[in-house]
Amino acid sequence: MANESGVQIVERDYARQPLTRDEVGQILGDGDVAALLNTRHLTYKERGFAEKLPARQELISLIIAAPNLLRRPIVRSGKQVIVGFDREALKKAVSGR
Repeated sequence: MANESGVQIVERDYARQPLTRDEVGQILGDGDVAALLNTRHLTYKERGFAEKLPARQELISLIIAAPNLLRRPIVRSGKQVIVGFDREALKKAVSGR
């Protein structure tokens, strides 16, 4: 499906097509992982992620089991990944600039 600006959009239902370990690793990248997490998620709160995040591989496993631990939307444009609603970053991804 393409939006009004002609950008190809592919939607994905994580319940029907779960994220793979590699995909989660690509989404997390090398940056600030905490900024990508949904702070309202029960696992985030119960496990005290605000104070200390688990090791990367454990976090990836948790996200695979509960993809809503990641903020949404998740938008990939080439190698760029945007997690969460960032209006300016999304505009740039759509416009290609």
